[in-house]
Amino acid sequence: MAKNHTKQAIVAKLPPVLKQTMAKPISGYTDPAALRTLMINAKRLGRDDIWGEAFRKLCSLEGAEQTEPLHRDFYETLAAYEYLLSQKNGRATRASRTRLKLKSKGVIQCLEDWVTSKTPTEGYELLMANGLAEMTGESLVLKYPEQFPEAAVAAAKARMAA
Repeated sequence: MAKNHTKQAIVAKLPPVLKQTMAKPISGYTDPAALRTLMINAKRLGRDDIWGEAFRKLCSLEGAEQTEPLHRDFYETLAAYEYLLSQKNGRATRASRTRLKLKSKGVIQCLEDWVTSKTPTEGYELLMANGLAEMTGESLVLKYPEQFPEAAVAAAKARMAA
């Protein structure tokens, strides 16, 4: 008896669709190094939404120990500026002049000086260029207007409108 050799159609198997799932939500991260790794992977995979969320969480860790909401937001802004400055310079860069002013004059005076200066600060320019208007000193003055003189609030409004 002859064997019946039937040719079976060879069906090319497609690779399974990669389902990208995260080990835990970004809000659960507390380690800056893990967030930086997540940001690198998100950038590599073209996931700007995840990069942005991880970036904001990374910045929020900087101000986490602050009890005053304005101070917490200020340190988040400072962290964002220093991160972008480091990216621009290709090496770790601290905002040393800002930190010196912060130490000698405090958060409120720093913000007031920034918004009332004749020209925008480098931090303002860098944050705006990266689409982070909500993290500028001007936005903090507008968020907490009761803590600043009217002239500073008006200057912040004018700069943000320009």
